[in-house]
This record gives sequence, structure tokens and C-alpha cells, in this order.
Amino acid sequence: MAGYIVLGTLAAFGLVSALWALYGFLLPAERGGGLYAPARPGVTEDSFARRYFWLRELGLLREALTMVDFGISDAERDWLTERGVTVCTPEQLAERMGERTT
Repeated sequence: MAGYIVLGTLAAFGLVSALWALYGFLLPAERGGGLYAPARPGVTEDSFARRYFWLRELGLLREALTMVDFGISDAERDWLTERGVTVCTPEQLAERMGERTT
């Protein structure tokens, strides 16, 4: 008797988990969120940006990435821009955040 209760509970949990995952895949790509990260020299070698691109390629991440320029070179800025990342200065970020909150 207890085995049926445990089995039923696990089946219900599995069904809810499967529906939750399916619902997540069916959501529209633009959900209004965004990621913000600092861009420091060496951003093209090992950084948050590379992990972001990897997750985006896998389809696990859909949000847009904005990186704040803290002394990156023009080549690094071009590398990010070619891959769809918005690069801005700290002042521009403050303006953007102010626009979104008012």
C-alpha cells in the first residue's frame, strides 16, 4: 500500500516537472529581462561573455546581454558587438537604468 502512495507521488511530481519544463520551452523568446556585466580588459579570452554565448547557443539563455566598458580595447568592443552584445559606458548604463525605472 505504501509503495503505491510513493509511486503515485513520484509520478505526480514527474508530470508536474515535465509540464513545467515544456512550459519554459514554449515561452516567447523576449521576456523583457536583461543581463548586465562588467567588461574589463581580456573580455574575449575567459569571461562572463563566453559563458553567456555558450548558454545562448544551447538555448538555455534568451536574455540580452549588456556589458559595461571598464577599459576594454576597440578590438574587444568590436568582438562583443559582432556577437550581439550591447556595450556601454557606466554613464550610459545609469541613463538607461533611469529611463527604465521612470
